[in-house]
Amino acid sequence: MERKQGLLPNKVKQGDGIGVKGEMPVRKGALISLNWDVAEMEELCQSADIEIIYEIVQRRSRPDRTYFIGRGRFRELKELMEERPVEVLIFNGDLKPSQHFNLENGLKIECLDRVGVVLDIFTKRAESRESKLQVERARLKYQVPLLREWVHSAKAGEHPGFLGGGEYAVDVYYNLIRRRIGLIEEELYGLAKDGDLRRSVRRYKGFKTICLAGYTNAGKSSLMRRLTGEEVLVADRMFSTLGTTTRRIGASKILLTDTVGFLKDLPHYLVESFRNTLQDVFSADLVLLVVDSSEPLYNVSEKMIAVQEILGDGVTGDRILVALNKSDSDPDRIGDMVNMVREVLDPMAVVPLSALTGDGIDTMFGLVDEFFRPPVLVRFSAANTDRTVTEISRIYDSYYVESVEYSNMVKVVFRCASEDLELVMDRLYSLPGIKDVSSVMDMIEDR
Repeated sequence: MERKQGLLPNKVKQGDGIGVKGEMPVRKGALISLNWDVAEMEELCQSADIEIIYEIVQRRSRPDRTYFIGRGRFRELKELMEERPVEVLIFNGDLKPSQHFNLENGLKIECLDRVGVVLDIFTKRAESRESKLQVERARLKYQVPLLREWVHSAKAGEHPGFLGGGEYAVDVYYNLIRRRIGLIEEELYGLAKDGDLRRSVRRYKGFKTICLAGYTNAGKSSLMRRLTGEEVLVADRMFSTLGTTTRRIGASKILLTDTVGFLKDLPHYLVESFRNTLQDVFSADLVLLVVDSSEPLYNVSEKMIAVQEILGDGVTGDRILVALNKSDSDPDRIGDMVNMVREVLDPMAVVPLSALTGDGIDTMFGLVDEFFRPPVLVRFSAANTDRTVTEISRIYDSYYVESVEYSNMVKVVFRCASEDLELVMDRLYSLPGIKDVSSVMDMIEDR
């Protein structure tokens, strides 16, 4: 699309914007920005089913305190809205409550900033009870500072929408929000305890967990489909996954979980609202961080910093395996990408791969296998009896079996953790005809 500075709409025909129709009705909107960095905002609008009819860029070092854009530009925008009306105005940035009030009150149209668009997407994509509650809590916390401003500034009938009843109605609604947030947090606390119990049961049964994480629309769901062979939702849009989806990798005792994507510069309360979902990331044995390596290096660097801020101290580098997805798009710059990721995150390993073609998947599986492989190698031979077969079945359930050879004597090679070795040996020496028992500890090299 062609863009011009100032209040000149892009030269597009009515309806020829960037929106893509989805399940929800597409709304027509205009995008307002103080710089040319609008690509992510355009993608968010597309995911929110908002068709951008035209874009307005006013170059400013910082937003105007009253209208985000300058007062003169605001008057021109008001005139333009009469000539080319839209249903919603999108602001590429974060509006202060006073700016939000002044814009909606002056233009008589819904105005959404970056967080408002994200919340619209979340509202449409939430499916599980937990994700719906998390989105509702985030939306209500987003509204609280706006209501404080409206309580201070609004007069009866001034604001388009539910505030037409005046200041008293705003006070009532504000109190309702506070009570509703309390009820939501109470229910989410119960759901969090259920999640903790579910994770504890998985650990007790010997399952290891990998959590897919990364910036939104990096290809996490595509990679999950490639790794598990199961059908999961894959869509070229931001935040196609809001809740958590867990699948087993083949016949192994490894569970792979896909969760909500990250986004830079999100307010703390929005990240906090999804703490239940993010707990799957923090509690995972291994975090598989998916990066869209087809993007420019600078963009990837910014997104890696955003991921680091969200993960914080909850996930250390030795538990992070970075998957450079779409590495086949530009193989020549993969070396620079690997160096940048190592510098920002210091992960255990970085693997270029393609979820679409399968290139690099075997290398990644090898690293995952090495990460989860117990360090103690145990070998033994025993008479082929019912008791031995039962013990081998238990070993399959509890440990990492490398090989079993059946004849009159059964030869078994498996791995276990060092803390399990004493119990393992006690059980093995009770088997009939046991012999050739040995154990050796691996010397794990730095990856």
